[in-house]
Amino acid sequence: MTAATIIHAGLLIAVPGSPPLKDQTIVVRAGKVEAIRPGFLSAADIGEPVAAVIDLSRSAVLPGLIDAHVHLTIGWPPKLNQSDADAALVALENARKTLAAGFTTVRDVGAFSDAIFSVRDAINKGRFDGPRILAAGDIISVTNGHGHGDIAVPESGGFAGFHASGICDGPFECRKAVRTQIMHGADVIKIATTKGGNDPRLGAAPSEMMDDEIVAAVTTAHAAGRKVAAHAHSTAGIDAALAGGVDSIEHGGFLDKGSIALFKKSGAFLVPTMVVLNSLQAGYDRADPQTRAITRGFLDNMPNNIGAAYRAGVPIAFGTDAGITPHGKQALEFLWYRKIGMTPGDVLRTATTNAAKLLGLDAEIGTIEAGKRADIIATGANPLDDVATLQHVTFVMAAGRVVKDEE
Repeated sequence: MTAATIIHAGLLIAVPGSPPLKDQTIVVRAGKVEAIRPGFLSAADIGEPVAAVIDLSRSAVLPGLIDAHVHLTIGWPPKLNQSDADAALVALENARKTLAAGFTTVRDVGAFSDAIFSVRDAINKGRFDGPRILAAGDIISVTNGHGHGDIAVPESGGFAGFHASGICDGPFECRKAVRTQIMHGADVIKIATTKGGNDPRLGAAPSEMMDDEIVAAVTTAHAAGRKVAAHAHSTAGIDAALAGGVDSIEHGGFLDKGSIALFKKSGAFLVPTMVVLNSLQAGYDRADPQTRAITRGFLDNMPNNIGAAYRAGVPIAFGTDAGITPHGKQALEFLWYRKIGMTPGDVLRTATTNAAKLLGLDAEIGTIEAGKRADIIATGANPLDDVATLQHVTFVMAAGRVVKDEE
């Protein structure tokens, strides 16, 4: 039998939303949680001749975090026209930063290179350190849409686009584009129903994808067992994507009451990526007048709208847009969730149980329970008292392997 590892947890938040437990022993074997027992037990206590013991008795221990919206092939600041080799190296570097920050699973929802699939496979097989990755590949976008040359790259003075394999016009082409991404290895499909955050029309912008294009993409993806994430800023783009059956809305800053009703009807998740507001605010003073107006629109509307969705019971999953924001700093997103009124327990659920459910991995990750993957992190203070402590993760275990230990 594979040797066991024993973790002594001073405060165990095994299932975010349930009361924490004090002085618990987690038994890990073969990459999974075997058992959780009260007290600080020894190897002999669990019937083992010997076992490695990890002392987290003065720490808060919780499930590995999940970021449902990253771009690992995009560095910070982003670089235009990088090669596939560059993209792979950038992704591996960003993956290490992300894992060290306590995020043991991520969903990559748009890469500048098919290298993301090779990086995903290498990390998931244990060849390199990094979080478990679900990857979308290219964004499914209409011609001249968000995935086709309208992505503003900060500090570069230019724009970038994804590969042509994700570009489609009309339902038949959109079906093919989805099938092409799946052929390349996509775990999830990402569509774009609006332009990026540089569109001066803000919440009044129409949906870029027509209804039949959205439905074609969604039904094709669902038939192949893939969920669909929709980049959408404007109200019309959000509503069209929800009506078309997507599984999540990414950003969603200009949702309204009608959008909330569609969320509730469909059960779709909202992935807010609110930490982007930090970058917008930081660049406000040196921006041109149009960019300032766009920034003001997001700062004035997005927190209120996301807060309204939360209060209405729209399920929210954690996502940061890392790549457009710095990798390894994802925990700043939690601070925005507190600002809009989330309870500490709900904040933790966004990056654990909620995100796991969105990814379809709730049977494997999101909680620390017997039979689940041993993705476990620790902080020096209780994040239920102050979510800011999640910016300083001191211990990370991914699939039973310790990859960071500052205890």
